[in-house]
Amino acid sequence: MNEVQPVKAAQRLVSLDAYRGAIMISLISVGFGFSAFAGHPYLNFLARHTEHVPWSGCVYWDLIQPAFMFMVGVAMPFAYARRVSLGESHGRIVWHAARRAVNLCLVTAIFCSIQEGSPSFSLVNVLPQIAIGYLLTFFVLHKSYWTQGVTAMVILVVYTIAWILYPGNGPDGPWAMGNVNMGSDFEYWLMGHYNAGYWVSLNAIPSTSQIIAGAMCGRLLAENRPSGETMKILAIAAVVLMAAGWLLSYQIPIIKRILSASFALYSTGWAILFLLLFFWIIEVLNIRGWTFVFVVVGMNSITAYIIFQLFRGWIDSSILVFTRPVIEALGAYGSVLQALLVLSAQWYVLYFFYKHKIFFKV
Repeated sequence: MNEVQPVKAAQRLVSLDAYRGAIMISLISVGFGFSAFAGHPYLNFLARHTEHVPWSGCVYWDLIQPAFMFMVGVAMPFAYARRVSLGESHGRIVWHAARRAVNLCLVTAIFCSIQEGSPSFSLVNVLPQIAIGYLLTFFVLHKSYWTQGVTAMVILVVYTIAWILYPGNGPDGPWAMGNVNMGSDFEYWLMGHYNAGYWVSLNAIPSTSQIIAGAMCGRLLAENRPSGETMKILAIAAVVLMAAGWLLSYQIPIIKRILSASFALYSTGWAILFLLLFFWIIEVLNIRGWTFVFVVVGMNSITAYIIFQLFRGWIDSSILVFTRPVIEALGAYGSVLQALLVLSAQWYVLYFFYKHKIFFKV
């Protein structure tokens, strides 16, 4: 019922790899060191957009994870079609998806344990959240656009109702800042502690709607419609979702740390808008010379994330051995220079993998 035929294997779109790479470069650069400009008379806006807002609101830095989750969904129709073209059965592909989800959780456990110095795990991390959303999206991957859209909305509605009706909410209501809501209580029950910054693992539930939205856009791109029609649909979707999130924020604040419904809608709208821009510039206008730097990272995005999590600190301190006098002399601009040097080192590792056609999958 409501099943649609999987899309046929399509040519790999450079715009998708470039977009994914741009997201990861924003992350692994740690905002290009722009946080050092906090309080600067002219460049403070750069610092403001490379730090999460304390609670309600949204800046560029808050859009990184939603865009990455969204791109996981965009890739799903293409990946499924490629496996079908290789002769794999649906059952085998489902098994691969389940195994990949488990592997993402195992990778998270490994580097969380390394960072903590003892066995550790965190559902707040993006990888297990991808694993959960990826598996849930698989159930509607070949449903109609209508079914997919309704499923995403139902997830957000149920999540929101549960959040509002939860009896353990604090005296200031369900959207108040602090460990006084359903998410924080679940966190304490599951992990035995609260997370710094009031982040909650239940984010994995509403973020599934972002992966579903990505899968819908991925199918749209894979259908090889006229580019004008594709762009029109993406533009309408982006505007509608951003407007819906903004209007809903008058009742339900835009809060990334608990991934409120308004934030899910608003950030997904932005993710679609970014996709539209990359698609237009790269696939329609065919302006591609600038994309290589991003494609190198985008084709090995999980590897880029793992390098960032495990080795960025070591890379930073190693480079600082040689650059400290210059970095300190330059002040805030030195922080930007150091961030660019560390980013370059990470990029070169990924370029080595790219050049030798080494692409790590989990």
